[in-house]
Parts: sequence; structure tokens; C-alpha cells
Amino acid sequence: MASAPPRPGVWLCRRPSRCVAAVPGAETGKHRFMVGTCDLQNQNEIHLVEFAEDTAEITCKQTIPTSDEVWLISPSPSDSRVVLTSGLCHSGGKNSASLRVFRLDGEAEVTQQPLTVTDEEHPLSTAVKTAVWDPHQEGGILIADSEAVHTFHGASASGGRLVHHSTLHVGQRCMGACLDPHHRHQLSTVDDGHLKTWDLRSSRLAFRKDGAHLFGAKDVDYNPNVPYQVLTTGEDACLRFWDLRQLSSCLRSLSGGHHHWVVRSRYNVHHDQLVLSCGTDSILCLWRITSVASAPLGAKAGQDAQKSPDGLIRKYEEHEDSCYSCCWSASDAWA
Repeated sequence: MASAPPRPGVWLCRRPSRCVAAVPGAETGKHRFMVGTCDLQNQNEIHLVEFAEDTAEITCKQTIPTSDEVWLISPSPSDSRVVLTSGLCHSGGKNSASLRVFRLDGEAEVTQQPLTVTDEEHPLSTAVKTAVWDPHQEGGILIADSEAVHTFHGASASGGRLVHHSTLHVGQRCMGACLDPHHRHQLSTVDDGHLKTWDLRSSRLAFRKDGAHLFGAKDVDYNPNVPYQVLTTGEDACLRFWDLRQLSSCLRSLSGGHHHWVVRSRYNVHHDQLVLSCGTDSILCLWRITSVASAPLGAKAGQDAQKSPDGLIRKYEEHEDSCYSCCWSASDAWA
């Protein structure tokens, strides 16, 4: 890893915020992210910010007003100018789930269009937990609410009506879902304390682990470099790593960084030995998980290198409130 000490940058949204997403396409040495606000009383915004490595400064490149609370942000994997958001819309004294697509054509021109669901038999609940693009199919999106996971086709920058493809009733208190980057017909979900993997072709369970976490599981993410490997987080303040084909016990469990719920965790796309996590204890943790990685840090797959022990590398405790989202830069492995 780089020997220079980390230089954090800080950006104040001036409003409550619960989501951040990396935006691809930034210049070398600069990293772009999107942050959405979720203020109940005031108009909300999406901030496109840029972090410069040499100065550790964060500048806002664009501010996009929106009438909805923004709870989830997902830039399109095929076009970083197109962004999917999910949140809450307040209209007529009622709250409803909202899906919107924004297109950013330069810093002055932004279009936003609502997405509507055509299948009235499978309406979205207000508690949307996951809203992401399908990396395997143009215009495909995955939406997970508190009871089911829905897949749709037809999402585009022009908005319009989504075409319902499938609905999986995954169980009560679904907390999230993640599409398998290695197998286009598989996704994994966490609900209550369970980890489940589904085959989208048959809408049936492929793998299941009950009691993956004590009290409840909160998030799931696939290893980008190792097929059938996922990590989960839970209300027991632990991160657990699983081989979906052998779920009798977890490959590895990490603890000691958090002392409350771990609500989000993400693999480093370039180096799957590195994992970020954040939680309701206001802490962001950086972990090393060499024992189950595709290759030790500093070695290529299939080569030997000195293995460092698994565990916590660093804690970031500067936040004053719960941390609900974290991500790696889309343009560099070390931010």
C-alpha cells in the first residue's frame, strides 16, 4: 500500500444525507462522487463532487435540485452521465416510493424523468433498500424493497414506464440485494438473519444460509474477482465472508472495528483483499481480508506473495452521526 499518510477531504451537504456513489470518468488523480440529501422539510439536492488527491480538497462541480428525498444513487455502468435514484416522494399528504433517472449533459444542462412501474400487482413499498442497474443488460434495473426483489427492463434517460420482468418474495424484512457480477442469472439477498441466493431463470432459491448473523443481516456484496464468494454485514457488528456452494460455515468473520450495526460494506474492485464498512456507530473501517482474496496484495492471481494477517487496518471516527453508505472511487484503487 502507499506509504504516504491518508489525507481526508470533507464536503458539507448542509442537509441530512444517507447515500454516496462513485462516478466513473474522472481525470487522473481526481475522483468524482455523487451525494444525495434526504431533508424532510426542504428541497433536496444531488451534489456532484470531486476529490483532488494532491490537495485533499473536495469541490462541488454541480448541484442538482430534486423534490424527492434521495435515499439511493446508482450511476449507469454503461454511461456515467445517466444516474438512477430512489427515494421518497411527498404528495397529497402521502409518501410513495420514487424512481428517477437523471442525465447530466455538462455542468449546466440536466434532465430528470420519473420511472413508473407497469405491473400494478407488484407495487413498490416505500421502504426501497436497493436500486441498482443490471450490469449484464442494457436498461435493466434491480429494486429491492422490504418484502420482495423486482427486476425491470426499459430504464433509460428518457424516463417512462418500466417493464416488469420478475418478482422474488424473498422474506420479511429484506434489507438488500446484489446482482452476481459473474453469473447474469443470479442475485443474493439478506433478510432477517438469512443469506439467500436466487436463480432468476426459475425464480427459485439456489443457496440459503439461515442465521448468517445474529439479530439480523444488513447488507451483501459479491467479490468482484472470486465467483460464488460474498460478504455480509449484520446487527452483530460483524463482517462475514461466504462461499455460496459451502454454507455450513463462513470462510472468515471479522469483528472489533464496529460496536453497533454494520449497515454497508464494499469490496475494492481492484484489490479484493481490501474492504470498506460503515455503521450506526458513526465509524468507517478499512479491513484486510487476504486469506480469502483472489491474490495477496501486491501479487497477481496464481502467484505467491507474503500474506499479511486479516483484520482491521484503520478506523475513521470523524463522523458525528450514523454512517449509512460508503464506496470506493471508480477511477482509482486507493480512494
